Amino acid sequence: MTRSLFLSSSDRISSGIKRDTVPLLNLPFDDLQNNVDAASTPTVVIEQSPPTRASNGSCSHDYGTHLRAKLRFFLMSPCWKWHVKRQCPWKAWFQFIKILILTSQLYVFGIERETHVIYLSESNVTFHHLFVRGWSSEDETLPYPKASGDFAVYTHQDFMDSINYAVKRFDNVTDISLGLFDYHDHSTGKSSRSVSELTGRLINVCLNRFKTCRIDPTTHTYVLDPHTENICFAINASNDFDFEKYLLRVHNETINYCGLNLLTIEFGLYAIQVKNQKPFSLPDCYHFLVKIIFDNNVRTGKIIQHLNSEAYFRTCNQNVIQHNASFTLIHRNLLIALDSMVLFISVISFILCARSLWFGHCLCKEVRRYYSRERPNESPLTWSDIQIFYSFWYFLMIITDLLVIPGTIIKIAILFKTIDLYNAAGLLLGLSSLFSWFCILRYLSFFPKYNLLFETAQKALPLILRFLLCSLIIYCGFMFCGWIVLGPYHTKFRTLSTTFETLFGLINGDDMYATYANIETESVYVWLFSKIYLYSFICLFIYVISSLVIALIIDGYDTVKKYYTDGFPKSRLQKFSEENLPQRSNQNDWQTLTTAIGARSVCFPCCFKTPQSLKDMITADTYLARHVNAFS
Repeated sequence: MTRSLFLSSSDRISSGIKRDTVPLLNLPFDDLQNNVDAASTPTVVIEQSPPTRASNGSCSHDYGTHLRAKLRFFLMSPCWKWHVKRQCPWKAWFQFIKILILTSQLYVFGIERETHVIYLSESNVTFHHLFVRGWSSEDETLPYPKASGDFAVYTHQDFMDSINYAVKRFDNVTDISLGLFDYHDHSTGKSSRSVSELTGRLINVCLNRFKTCRIDPTTHTYVLDPHTENICFAINASNDFDFEKYLLRVHNETINYCGLNLLTIEFGLYAIQVKNQKPFSLPDCYHFLVKIIFDNNVRTGKIIQHLNSEAYFRTCNQNVIQHNASFTLIHRNLLIALDSMVLFISVISFILCARSLWFGHCLCKEVRRYYSRERPNESPLTWSDIQIFYSFWYFLMIITDLLVIPGTIIKIAILFKTIDLYNAAGLLLGLSSLFSWFCILRYLSFFPKYNLLFETAQKALPLILRFLLCSLIIYCGFMFCGWIVLGPYHTKFRTLSTTFETLFGLINGDDMYATYANIETESVYVWLFSKIYLYSFICLFIYVISSLVIALIIDGYDTVKKYYTDGFPKSRLQKFSEENLPQRSNQNDWQTLTTAIGARSVCFPCCFKTPQSLKDMITADTYLARHVNAFS
């Protein structure tokens, strides 16, 4: 008996490349083939339409289902991925471990750097007392508020005595100083006085001056060549040195205060820092470059004097007399091992974050390709739609790793005493620590009550930035006005930078009375302007602008609280990922997966029970459950 089978157009099947993944017909074919021979087997005519292939080779409708499930999995928090995939979120734990190790490294480096900075700071104070004539402990004050005026000389004799004092004290520094200073280079073991007895006591004196400068105040005439020149003299320090006689006798020069801009005295000292630390740390050898500068640029009859010192590492010749001298090297090697571990972890973290960003980029390309091919009538995806594929936290982690790697390399070089870039290492490691602790907010955002701060800041930040831009324009107007009008009469408005900092301090209520009281003028107009200026600025920025900024933050907070009650608004791609899912009674279920509301029971299943409704929701997503292992 011949059987015929007629198919309607609705029953036609369009085949793709992978036919074995999609059955052509759902017929009980096994039951028929035992009773019907090959000749009597009915012929099935299948009309195929041109296949619509996706990037993975499956049919378009199956590819859309697969893409939506893949997108749903991508939007899940690590806690829910753990619950769905039954795989521990080891990458999240890896980041926690990295933060702990980075903090340990930073703590050890901070203690070491503190010792280094204290030694350099105290040595600089010692140099002031040794080489600056008339220096006392009363001059060792903070820049603000200043307890005394500028340290300066006002007469020709004081100027010459200050120069001679520095030279003579340098000649006797090994006899009078309590510090471990010398002209001897401990890094090589050779004395700098081996060639000449005075070679190690060499001082360099440089004059920066106009080439020609002659004035006659009585007739208000001057002759000036604005081109400057630098003249340097190499002087061997001695106890009977006289700079004025030296210039006249040796170089036939005199000091012309009309043309003099700067006079710089420069010399070098070697020092060894012996540390009394537990565990014992090897001494450090330094080369100090000391500069004493006399500044006459203003030409008011006051030559300001200040001293600067810079320290450079030198390799020491070690000879530690103790039975367990190797313990110090073991301690150093342990620190190097810790730094090496940090380097390894940072490289792995960089690779993992770059890999996650690459997967997000690939998924973004798939979604955009799907929209361009299957939904050409819809508007193309915007940056606000696709920015979920490029997580800000991954970029922050990558920046952290890029800061840790060079900072750790510099720290290892410091341990080997090859360089002394403490500031560079401190800057890199400090910023990396700041960013790494910021990254913890990403994991706290999986919990609703801890996520409130981040969500509020994210909601209010765009409005605050627009508002602060307008406020900055007003702020700049006050800044330039205060600098021009009050600058000559008030130390806190003397420069643009100090004016900016003063106004910012006033917004925070800092040092208001001193700002009002320290006006240095007898002009009633300037005094009256200063009062109106300060009162108007304080009223505007404290009572109006600051209050409006707080109001914007409160508005964002109220909006986020409403989201937690009524549900967060869904993005375009979130709605797209739910198109093939059954309707649920609770509209917040899917948002629960992406914002991790109630994730406490998911991240800690051993301590908290997962709600049955959420379990049923995961179970109902059969496609995601079947193909979850195929998602990265």
